[in-house]
Amino acid sequence: MATAKKTKIEKIENALRKHNVDPGISVSALANLARVSRSTVYKRVHDLRESYKIVSNYRNVKGKKTLFYRFASR
Repeated sequence: MATAKKTKIEKIENALRKHNVDPGISVSALANLARVSRSTVYKRVHDLRESYKIVSNYRNVKGKKTLFYRFASR
C-alpha cells in the first residue's frame, strides 16, 4: 500500500511542530527540512497563520538578523 504524498504546507507544519522550542526554527532550516524554497516557506507560513498562531521573532546570529518561526505557547 502506497503512502500519500505530503503537501508542502504539511511538510512545513510538521517541521515547525518538531522544532517548537525557543527561539524556534530559522527560515533556512525550515526550508531545508521541508525541502522547499525559502520563498515557499514565507508563503506557507502565511497560510498556516489562518489556522494556527505562529510567532516570528528576530535574533542576531553571527552578526546577521535572522528570522525564526515557532508555534505560540498557549
